[in-house]
Amino acid sequence: MVHNLPFILKGDSLEKKLRLTLLIAGTSSIFAGVFMAWYNFNSGHNAIACLYCASTLLGCYISCSAFYNGLQRNLYIIVHSLLASIIMLLLVDNYHVAAKHSEYNYLLALTVGSALVLRQQSNYLSKVFPLICFFCYLGFVVTGLTWQQGAFHLNIPQDAGFYIVNCSVPIVALLLTVYTSRGDYSETDLIKRELSNAIEKNELEVYYQPQVDAEKKLIGFEALLRWKHPVKGFISPEVFIPVAEKSGLIIDIGKWVMERTLQQMSEWDRMYNLSHLKFSVNISPLQLMHRDFTQDTLKILTHYKISSERLKFEITETTFIYDQQRIGGVIAFFSELGIKWAIDDFGVGYSSLKSLSDFAIDDIKIDKSLIMHIFENESAAIVVHKTIELSREMGLNVLAEGIESEEYFDYLRHKGCHLFQGYHFARPLPAADAALWIRKSKNA
Repeated sequence: MVHNLPFILKGDSLEKKLRLTLLIAGTSSIFAGVFMAWYNFNSGHNAIACLYCASTLLGCYISCSAFYNGLQRNLYIIVHSLLASIIMLLLVDNYHVAAKHSEYNYLLALTVGSALVLRQQSNYLSKVFPLICFFCYLGFVVTGLTWQQGAFHLNIPQDAGFYIVNCSVPIVALLLTVYTSRGDYSETDLIKRELSNAIEKNELEVYYQPQVDAEKKLIGFEALLRWKHPVKGFISPEVFIPVAEKSGLIIDIGKWVMERTLQQMSEWDRMYNLSHLKFSVNISPLQLMHRDFTQDTLKILTHYKISSERLKFEITETTFIYDQQRIGGVIAFFSELGIKWAIDDFGVGYSSLKSLSDFAIDDIKIDKSLIMHIFENESAAIVVHKTIELSREMGLNVLAEGIESEEYFDYLRHKGCHLFQGYHFARPLPAADAALWIRKSKNA
């Protein structure tokens, strides 16, 4: 049950871990509060027992907050309430002098725990608050501050320097260890952090790879995202796209690619009158299922006054393992507007012929990993050939990716494929170089 507990909590993995930590902290507060309340009631210290009852109620609140919304607001309330309750009890609970120093461990736990658990929160919660807890701990352990008979009392040890050094050095070392260990140093985490700021830093760029027909005439472009890191240079999409999808950054990045592509189309339209060229944009499953995808896309289309018929959205076969009813509705909606849909990387993923009949799919893009083996692998050649035949019979367009030589082009054209894309024609090009292809096609 404990192993499965994080999965019943709300949010992504980090939020679930935070909620689970709150549940642990709340349960611990309840346990300690109940015990100390019972102990003090039995000892005749009713006023102190009531304070521990209050700390027990705080533990209940902390435990409940693990399951409800408003987590950020609750965090500020919880951490400050914990600190205040600990300080209050350290000041007024003076009936256990022999065990007084053991009570300082609660401040120590709050110091280290907040530094570690709140690392993804605001600068105040992740950095300032742990330091406040640390100085409170140091102040109590060195001065022995208490509140008795209406006044503050100090109990400073004879060798104060001894206490200061022995208390501060270990906790400082522990905090530094926590701050060091809590950092994310894996390549994936580094990419995630830098990718989140790549748009603002103008490190992302849309490249355009030409698509041609059987006569090698330009019919359109596929918009492809490229990331030029200021230090590492170009980072492969195969590296950063999975990170973007896993982290959810792909939603904002996908929206940016869509807007940048339509903006470029609008600019080229004014210069070259490109009514005959179509542009393909890749849509991730997470982006497609996002609640704002339809509205945001319509806004961009309206803003740049781009005809829907000139757009093609490419999705992978893995898209269909998600909410098919929702996906089907989005596909049908944009199909009615005239936007075409293509299945990218067909033949290597979650292949399903049923998807071709159940959804308004217009094009199939045969994956390059199949194309590149048609001359050396008979099975690959058969799959490609039959895919072309089936698609043509279903009235679907077929585009072969990864064409790297004239030999591949001639073979696939002979088999009935009539749309092509690959290095044999052109690599993905920056906008300025893609414009040369446009001018060349206009003069042809």
